[in-house]
Amino acid sequence: MLAYAFYKKTSTMSNPQLDIIKLAPYAVSAIGAVISWKFNRSREFFILIILAICLAAVTYLPGIKGGWPPVQTRDVCIVIGMLVPFNIAVFSFFKERGILSLWGGLRIGIILLQALLAAWLIRPEQQKWLTLINQNFLPVNLHTLTPISQAALLLFLAAGIILILRQIRYKTSQDISFIGVLCAVFIAVHHNDANSMMYPVFFAASGIVLITSIIQDSYSMAFSDELTGLPSRRALKQDMMKLGMNYAMAMLDIDHFKKFNDTYGHDTGDEVLKLVASIIKDVTGGGKAYRYGGEEFTILFPGKSITEVVPHLEQLREKVSKRAFTLRRPGSRKGKSSSKRKKRGSRSAGQKQIYITISIGVSQRNDKHKTPDAVMKSADTALYRAKKKGRNCVSK
Repeated sequence: MLAYAFYKKTSTMSNPQLDIIKLAPYAVSAIGAVISWKFNRSREFFILIILAICLAAVTYLPGIKGGWPPVQTRDVCIVIGMLVPFNIAVFSFFKERGILSLWGGLRIGIILLQALLAAWLIRPEQQKWLTLINQNFLPVNLHTLTPISQAALLLFLAAGIILILRQIRYKTSQDISFIGVLCAVFIAVHHNDANSMMYPVFFAASGIVLITSIIQDSYSMAFSDELTGLPSRRALKQDMMKLGMNYAMAMLDIDHFKKFNDTYGHDTGDEVLKLVASIIKDVTGGGKAYRYGGEEFTILFPGKSITEVVPHLEQLREKVSKRAFTLRRPGSRKGKSSSKRKKRGSRSAGQKQIYITISIGVSQRNDKHKTPDAVMKSADTALYRAKKKGRNCVSK
């Protein structure tokens, strides 16, 4: 919406201003490429390169004179309408394998091959292939609604469905940004006029969307714990600086976690951490949970005293202790039973339920503990007291 509103305003701008806007997408792509390289975001890097190449092609190729055969803007738009959704869909599946690497070189090779194929297709003598691509495959004439070919429309539709399904499954800002880029390019190609400001405005908007996604993901990685999804220790330190004159703080620890890891393995230990985190993130009483490190968690209660938060911590401790964790034994998935009874017997024989407990230490700001670090240290000391009392309890 913002890009379209800005595009409408370009009709009242002067020629020097329009010249700056025409160069803006290349500057945005260059900045985005540097940021992508710095943060090792190869998918965004290569999509930005593709967008810059496509914009240059539709802007400058139709106006080239001399040795180059005359190129029609319509032909360039047909090719762009095919290549952009195809590459967005394909690159959305690629893993981050680096830019200056073997995998990065292969992806650059793929882009160069597509560029050569596109240059071959838009030559006047290859009109029969473009005509074939641009013909109607479906028994519906959509050319009255959009100049985009049915083949390109199908690619846009397929890419959009793929990205939506990936977003439902993985819930990443990256797929959302790719959807935004897909929509922006579709609007530009639908306009089908290289002489207007539609292409530079919407291609610049696409670059900004990709840069925003990189920054957002980088912020999330810095301030969110990847395993549990809770705010990380860095986020805790920042929020501690915002505390007022009245607050309580709790330190939590999973009981016998080291022994549990040694017995069942670190993969199972990670599942336990995620289970506990899923419970403590819903702590009541106005608390906010963080992963402090290892098997330790922290909960901040701004504006609360120990007396106010202890009932909520007791409720949390009890909730964790009553949640069963199903431990799968080796070979539990082998074989199938022919009846429900056999299935249940196999399930109970292949699985074991264990119960996790936590110990909690809590402290509050007072005349003795005046700083957040002092309160945290006091809560940590209280946590050790809870351990000595026999664990699975709250200590002040």
